[in-house]
Amino acid sequence: MLDLDVPRVASASPEHRGSVAHRALVAEVACALGVSEHVAQGWLADADVLASKATATLDALCAGAISYQHAARLADAVADLPASVAAQVEQAVLGRAPGLTAARFGTLARAARDRLHPVPAEVRREAAALKADVWVDDGADGMSWLTAHLPTPVAHAVHDRLTRTAARAKANEDPRGVGQLRAATLTALLLDDETNSSRHTRSSDTGSPPPPDLSPPDPSRPEAGPPEVPPDPLATLARTVRPVVHVTVPVTTLTGDGEASALLDGLAPIDAETARHLTARAPTLRRVLTDPVTGAMLTVDRRSYVVPADLRAFLTQRDLTCRFPGCRIRARRCDVDHTTAWADGGTTDAANLATLCRQHHTLKHESRWTVEQLDDQHGTGVLAWTSPRGRTYLTIPGSTDHTLAQLDAWATAAAHLHEHGSEPGGGRPSGGSRDAPTPAPRTAVDVGDPPF
Repeated sequence: MLDLDVPRVASASPEHRGSVAHRALVAEVACALGVSEHVAQGWLADADVLASKATATLDALCAGAISYQHAARLADAVADLPASVAAQVEQAVLGRAPGLTAARFGTLARAARDRLHPVPAEVRREAAALKADVWVDDGADGMSWLTAHLPTPVAHAVHDRLTRTAARAKANEDPRGVGQLRAATLTALLLDDETNSSRHTRSSDTGSPPPPDLSPPDPSRPEAGPPEVPPDPLATLARTVRPVVHVTVPVTTLTGDGEASALLDGLAPIDAETARHLTARAPTLRRVLTDPVTGAMLTVDRRSYVVPADLRAFLTQRDLTCRFPGCRIRARRCDVDHTTAWADGGTTDAANLATLCRQHHTLKHESRWTVEQLDDQHGTGVLAWTSPRGRTYLTIPGSTDHTLAQLDAWATAAAHLHEHGSEPGGGRPSGGSRDAPTPAPRTAVDVGDPPF
C-alpha cells in the first residue's frame, strides 16, 4: 500500500505508515465497490472485528444463518473488548440472533457487553461523555437529519418530552402526525429564545422560516424595529411538560452493596452511579419483587375486569414494549389486553395480561391472529402468536434475560399448542376474533423479538 522508495515514507514512524496504508486500503475498497470511503471504512472495521474477535459470528454470516446487519451489530458491541471477553459476549448472544430483528439483537449484544466489560461502567461513561456532539446530514427534498449524541438519560428525557408534548397537541386537535409534532416541538424549543420579540421569526409548520423581504427600503417610512413575534404554542406547551424516564435499579445497587447496572426505560443499560443519581431525584419509587432464581417478576391475583394502577405499572415494567412480534412501541404508551377475554373466563392478573399498542390490539381482535400465554402459572408473560397462515412466533418480555434452555422449552410448548385446533370441531385458541375460523396447524416456531 505504501511507496517505500519515497524518503519521507521510509523515514516515517510505524504509526504514520500504518495510518497511510489504512487510508490507501480504504480508498482501494471504496473505488472497487463503488461506495464512499466512509462506508468502506465501516465495512473494513466490521471485517477486522469479525475475523479477529467474533469468528463464530463470521461463520454464521457466511453460512447465511444471520444477516450482515446482525453481524455488524455484534461487531460494534465487541469492537473495543479484549478477544477473550468478546468471545464471551458472542457465546452469550449469538444463539439468539436467528430469532431476533437486527435492532433487538443489537440491544441484546449491548446488554451482554455492558455486563461483561472489564472496564467499570462509570469510567466508560465519563470517557464516552467527551464524545457528545450534534451534526447535520442533508437529505432529499429540502430535508435534513439533525442527530445528537447524548448521555442516555438525557436523550431519553428529551425524547419523552417531545413525545408527550406531541400527544398533548394531538389531544388539542392539532392535525399533524406525532412525528411532525415532535420535530416541530424540537424546532420551537431550540429557536424560541422566550423573549417573544427579537430578530428571530417564527418557524412555519414545515420547519422553514418565511422568505426574507427583499424589497428596497422606502425612505419616506420611518425605520421600524424588529416586529413582535408571538411565542410558538408548541414551545409554550413543551415547557409545561416535565420529562419522565423510568429506571429499574437492583436494590443492592441503591444501597451501595452492589454495582449491578440499572435499566433506563427498560432497554438501555446505565451504570450504577448514574442510576443512584437519578433515583435520588425521583418523585416516586415503586418496589418490584422478582424471583431470585429465574428473575421473573412476581405478582398477585386480581379478580376484577379493571386493571388496577399497581398491576398496570407491573406490566409496564415486565413487558417494556408492545408484545406483538417486532413492535417496539413502549409499554407505557400501550393498552393492557386480556389475552383470554374477560367474557370468556379470562382473569385480570399478570398471567393473562399483556401490553399491546392500539394497532396490534385491534389486529388481535379483528383478524385471524391469535395469541396464547405460556408459563401462565408464573405470569412471566411469554406469548405465542399464531398468524392466519399458521406460523407461530414466540415473544418474551424484556424484563428477564431468559436462558436458551428456557427459550427452547417455550418454543417446544408453542409448537404443540392447540394441535386439536385443526381437527373438525376443535377448540379455538384464545385471543382473536371469536367468529374467525380455526387456524391451520402450526408449521414453524420463531423465538423472536424480546427487547433484549
